[in-house]
Amino acid sequence: MLKLVLIGIWVILVTAGATFAASYLNLSGTETVGETPDLGAEQLSSELMSIPVVRAGDITGYLVMEVSFAADKALLAERKVEPVPFLKDAAFRVIFGSEAIDFQRLKKKDIDSLTAAIAAEANLRLGEGMVRHVLLQQLNYVKREEIRTNWIGGAKSAGN
Repeated sequence: MLKLVLIGIWVILVTAGATFAASYLNLSGTETVGETPDLGAEQLSSELMSIPVVRAGDITGYLVMEVSFAADKALLAERKVEPVPFLKDAAFRVIFGSEAIDFQRLKKKDIDSLTAAIAAEANLRLGEGMVRHVLLQQLNYVKREEIRTNWIGGAKSAGN
C-alpha cells in the first residue's frame, strides 16, 4: 500500500514539474530578440467594399476588398470618434485616385505601396500615429465586362 501511495505522489510531482517546465519554456521561447509585442494596438476591420477603378475617365472594373487596421488604443480612447468610416474613406480615396497601380496585374510592391498609402491617408485624416498597419483581408479585381449589369432590364427583355 505504501508503494502505491509513493508512486502516486511521484506521478503528481513529475506532472506538476513537467507542466511548470513546459509553460516556462513556452513563455520564454515565443519572443525573438529585438521584437517587441504590439500591446497598444487595437484591430479594426472594415466591411467588404466595392471601389470602382477609373482609367482615362472610364470605369475598367471594381476592386472588391476588405481591410483591417491596427490602430493605437490610447489615441482611439483620446479622440472619441468612430475611426472605421474614416479608414474606409481613406482606402476608397487612395484606390480611386491611384493611377500608378495596375489592378489587373498586381505585384508585391504594388500591395506594399497600396497599404502604405492607405495608412498615410488615414493618418492625415485621423491624426499622425493613429493607424499603425493596414492589412488586406480580401482583395479581388473584377473586370467591368465580367459584371452582370442591367439585370432588371435583361429580365424585361427576356419576358418580351
